[in-house]
Amino acid sequence: MDLNAVLVFSYVVEYASFTQAASALDMTKSTVSRKIDELERHLGVRLITRSTRSLILTPEGERFYQSAIQMLEVIEQAELEVSANQDLVRGKLNVVMPVEVGHLFAGPFLNTFLKQYPEVNINLELTNREVDIVGEGIDLYIQVGELNDSNLISRPITNSKRALVASPDYLQQFGEITKLEDIAPPHKKIKIISKAVKPLPWQFSTNDGMSTIVNLPHQLQVNTITASLQASLDGLGISLIPEFICLEHLSSGRLVRLLPEYKMPTLPVSLVYPNRKLVPKRLKVLVDYLLECVEDMEEMMVNKLL
Repeated sequence: MDLNAVLVFSYVVEYASFTQAASALDMTKSTVSRKIDELERHLGVRLITRSTRSLILTPEGERFYQSAIQMLEVIEQAELEVSANQDLVRGKLNVVMPVEVGHLFAGPFLNTFLKQYPEVNINLELTNREVDIVGEGIDLYIQVGELNDSNLISRPITNSKRALVASPDYLQQFGEITKLEDIAPPHKKIKIISKAVKPLPWQFSTNDGMSTIVNLPHQLQVNTITASLQASLDGLGISLIPEFICLEHLSSGRLVRLLPEYKMPTLPVSLVYPNRKLVPKRLKVLVDYLLECVEDMEEMMVNKLL
């Protein structure tokens, strides 16, 4: 198999264009097209369906692309290990994380990382959708919630505590909430659901181990925690929100923490990546870097509280 053709194929997929791939590789478009034709003939399958407006990978093309990326990574790693650039960290990483995690937590860390490692390119997607880490070729995903796929490696970084909150205007309209019974049906309290992460039941636990699950109707369901926070600030209902997102508003009085004597379920936050025999050096370095950043941040927060 012509490894140059495999590299050309990976560029065509990445840029979704023969023309742009040719420009990035400093080749002519006809050479790129010929390399793809030769690769398809060698494999005996169609990898790409071409049209005048778009390129679409066939199912065989999708599978071969994932294998090709790993193949090229092995070659690159082998080259670095025997060359004078053994300490060089370079290459592309596809990183995906929830919107709020990116904006308020990990995004600044990635910016600093890129300054420290200028040979690394990161394609960052902030999304609250369900992702297929292996199928989509994701190198690193920040998972909020439990991981159920044993084929993935998970590195825990922290636990997200949640707070039950409402605005003073909402409480003035519907009544103060001072005990658990105040939010149980038939009281006309409306909860706000955020599907930014897998919803957990509203489970209230006491220090003696007793727990109660409260189910309420909801008038609004959103797909970001930010939208849930704003709805709470606007007096629309009661929300269960990660503490680090609403602390500022609790301090200013724009939100009120409800039933602080109860423990609420926490959500684990983890770095998740495919289980490979050879993990690219750039991914190892990024994972270690993020773990160190989180450790330093938590230590700083503890010192502020002392």
